[in-house]
Amino acid sequence: MLQKKYRKIGHAGTLDPFASGLLIVLTDRDTKRFQSFEICEKEYSGEILIGVSTDTYDISGSIAMQERTGKKPTCAMIESAARGFIGAIEQVPPRFSALKHGGQRLYELSRKGIPVSPARRTVNIKSFSIDGYDYPIVTFTTVVGKGAYIRSLAHDLGQRLGTGATLLSLRRLRIGEYSVAQARAFGTLLCSTGHATS
Repeated sequence: MLQKKYRKIGHAGTLDPFASGLLIVLTDRDTKRFQSFEICEKEYSGEILIGVSTDTYDISGSIAMQERTGKKPTCAMIESAARGFIGAIEQVPPRFSALKHGGQRLYELSRKGIPVSPARRTVNIKSFSIDGYDYPIVTFTTVVGKGAYIRSLAHDLGQRLGTGATLLSLRRLRIGEYSVAQARAFGTLLCSTGHATS
């Protein structure tokens, strides 16, 4: 639809296929602004499933490990583990991601069965709040800096708890000063530039 209206179209930050929330759409000359959004902090809310690990680090993947001992971490244990991720941390991106390796997307290589080992990188987790817990589902809110993967954060939380965990749902609430509350549904997007959609 938008391709028919504009010469150029871009966006400021991809969303995983199963995720919802804010996506900033840039058109024509505004497409040059995408780098200014890359460095903005991002806020997310979502759910983590405790006791299951998947190859994609989210619920769309194949189960790589399932906890069978009935080990149930307490809310206090989960909150303590989450606090340990706040600040500058080393994170390994998911093998199923849009990052490139040798000119190809990691998810393309992974789907072909080609082994890939994404490099660790330093990311900034500004906050990681546990908002609710009804085993096996944890609800959370997090604010992260550039390059952080929430799927990896969920996976790493499961590793730290010793139970495994995978991302069950995800919604992007904010990019910098732009909030999903200000956004318009994609179907109502009109002929103006630089709009956010939800």
